[in-house]
Amino acid sequence: MKRLFLLYGLLFLSLPLVFADKKDFKFEQVPDYYRYKEEFLQIFNQWLYADQDNISRNIFFLEAAFCVPFDDPIKALVPITDPNQYKKYQNLVMMHISRLLTQAYIDYGYLFMKEHIYFFNHEFLTNYIEGYDIAEFYFGEARKYWNIAIDYAQKADAYKGYKINLSMYGYHFDFEDELYKIKTGLLNYHKVIDNLMYRIDRNRKTIQGLFEQYQQ
Repeated sequence: MKRLFLLYGLLFLSLPLVFADKKDFKFEQVPDYYRYKEEFLQIFNQWLYADQDNISRNIFFLEAAFCVPFDDPIKALVPITDPNQYKKYQNLVMMHISRLLTQAYIDYGYLFMKEHIYFFNHEFLTNYIEGYDIAEFYFGEARKYWNIAIDYAQKADAYKGYKINLSMYGYHFDFEDELYKIKTGLLNYHKVIDNLMYRIDRNRKTIQGLFEQYQQ
């Protein structure tokens, strides 16, 4: 009898999922036929107030965009006229995806990072330490993708005489400006990540001091 009541309870709880519509969910489902970088890149969204769901959603689609192949040149995000232009386009797209992944992993890691430690936070200190471990992992992923972005920027810069910028669905992005900033060091995520790691190390020392203080 108890099992019967349990079965009815599970069926009752599952009814909202059975009759749910797409608009009931926070994000729309990705079409099954998405197979190319250009398709996944177009799903990326910039959020004014990013939370864990928004950032993880972007990471999922950007990781997919990083791994899947390019579509046919005729379906590129910009008009393609010759092979060298297409090679530069491919390197710029990979540079851009890697840069977006760098920022996304920094944003995601920062969610687990307690910035300021106060003397009255003693009951949460262990949680903060665990959060720093998680943050460091994601900052490490960010550094990995930033190195990849630099590598693709150098490859793209080898193709001179082509200006490639992205414009789709009212969104305009200046690939050449991003390439210039990476090449000249105006955009340097290594400094950002180093600063975050320094702050984590500083806070760990603060927490260690608080642990010693409370043990006295």
